[in-house]
Amino acid sequence: MLGGKGAGLASLAAAGLRVPPAFVITTEAYRRAVAEPLGEELERALAAIPDRAPDAELERAAAAARERILAVPERHGLRDEIETAYARLGAEAGEDPAPVAVRSSATGEDSGGQSFAGGHDTHLWVVGADEVQARVRECWASLYTARAVSYRAHGGLVDEAVMGVVVQQMADARSAGVFMTLDPSNGDRSSVVVESVWGLGEPLVSGQATPDRFVVNKITGDVVRRQIALKPAELVRDPASGRGTVQREVPADRRERSSLESAELDELVRMARVLEELAGAPQDCEFAVTAGEPPENVRLLQCRPETVWSQRKPRTIAGRRSALQSVLNTLTGEDRA
Repeated sequence: MLGGKGAGLASLAAAGLRVPPAFVITTEAYRRAVAEPLGEELERALAAIPDRAPDAELERAAAAARERILAVPERHGLRDEIETAYARLGAEAGEDPAPVAVRSSATGEDSGGQSFAGGHDTHLWVVGADEVQARVRECWASLYTARAVSYRAHGGLVDEAVMGVVVQQMADARSAGVFMTLDPSNGDRSSVVVESVWGLGEPLVSGQATPDRFVVNKITGDVVRRQIALKPAELVRDPASGRGTVQREVPADRRERSSLESAELDELVRMARVLEELAGAPQDCEFAVTAGEPPENVRLLQCRPETVWSQRKPRTIAGRRSALQSVLNTLTGEDRA
């Protein structure tokens, strides 16, 4: 298995959408490198913690579990396979060594019933085989952050917790962000909502940056509402080392300028329509915009089902479909049955 994020990326690539090249270290690889050597030791230790244990007790137990994972598989038997896949990715990209993002991809993550964005590790601008190996182990270990353990317990995820890892060629983002194929403020499925910032999108996803926000009519493509934020800082590749990230000031002439051009916004809305129709349900996606001309410079980084509004049943009046529901049925293919 590929884990939630890995499976989502595989679906996007299979559909011919613009996704940076990647390979996935499967959940079976995690079992071979971590779960089998440690047996049930980790789960037994965590299961012994009372449901209402103090946060400090949970954090201590989770930290001990992470230390075990980081120590045990350092010389695991999959190192050569990961190194070979990384070298192949670099050769295909024409960069040796290739800068990549190393992203966790846990089972149950980003499914239709659960969304755990930001709950496990993501490492950006990782360069070199040894660095990739270390970041993979850290992604494995992030299965046992206190937040992840608590989420699984309270979310009713009782199946075995296993972790896949996505190693994806970095998109050198001029700007980045998220879009949803409905309006998350009210569940309106006639809208696409796009949020973007300068540089990498992680400050937006983690709630540390105020983004530009665009509400677009899904049918006509008209921008219904446009809010351009003051953007004083951006997260970018560390120019000194060429690896890792740093935050830097945005030049004054860009701070109040839109981080997306009109043609780039149009391409994101087009992708939103395609993704929702393919999935048959509202989607929540991350993207990057690189240097170059649209639409080729707009790239999807990941996509997951929207899990709040999309699970609510649409209301009907006197047994009749609303006009909006008729439009939605057309978009998702229900009227073609």
